[in-house]
Amino acid sequence: MKKSSLSLIVATLILVASTAFAAKMATVDIPEKAELYATAPAALTPQQCAQCHTGAFNGLKSAGGKHRFDCQACHTVIHAYNPKKANYDEVMPKCASCHTDIHGPANKDCATCHNNPHTPRKVAMSPRLSGSCATCHADEKAELVKFPSKHTNVSCDRCHTSHGFKPSCFTCHKPHHKDQPIEACAKCHSVHKPKQVTYQGTDWNQTCASCHTKVYAKLSKSPSRHSKVACASCHKSKHGYIPQCTECHTAPHPKSILDRFPKCLGCHLDVHDLPSMK
Repeated sequence: MKKSSLSLIVATLILVASTAFAAKMATVDIPEKAELYATAPAALTPQQCAQCHTGAFNGLKSAGGKHRFDCQACHTVIHAYNPKKANYDEVMPKCASCHTDIHGPANKDCATCHNNPHTPRKVAMSPRLSGSCATCHADEKAELVKFPSKHTNVSCDRCHTSHGFKPSCFTCHKPHHKDQPIEACAKCHSVHKPKQVTYQGTDWNQTCASCHTKVYAKLSKSPSRHSKVACASCHKSKHGYIPQCTECHTAPHPKSILDRFPKCLGCHLDVHDLPSMK
């Protein structure tokens, strides 16, 4: 009996010793520092957030626009996402917290177009977006409808491949003449009503000459003062406008002559190649 009791005591001591040894091997001896938890933590700064969320920080830095403020102004709940709870939508900020229906009640699915809130102005063109352009760009849509052209039949995303992108006219159109600057296009053609050609009086004769070749050739060789005048000075404001001579030449002859010859071209024949008066 004594022998069995002794064996039991020895076994117990061995078990206790081995457990204590195992416990010592499985833990790290870190001294307690309760003072670290004595005060409430300060809010994280954007730079601290960026230590993990580098992509979001760089997006805000380069193209964040008005979203460049403290992260926790939007992310009031942080580090609470749990895949097992599937609570992503619950903890993510809601656009409606700051933004009203700025694109109208039919366009409330913000993330469909603004798929990265850290670069809100970088909006990729999509069928959903191209179908909603007129919500904000009503004037441009109205021009396309009121003034039909080939542009009317082209979807917005054919030219505007991303939101806010303005393509070069030369992507589709050939220039009127060699070395024509791209800036010249919009001075005559409004892109949403391109056939309504308007221009200023200082436009280049070379642009007109690209279509009106024969007329410009005559004008260039003419000894008259008309050869020194820009085309748009006479054919002003609107393409195809034919001025009256009296707009520049006020009563150049006595009334008796004008009564007999009311049409200037009856004598002067061709305004682009006036006959010599010598």
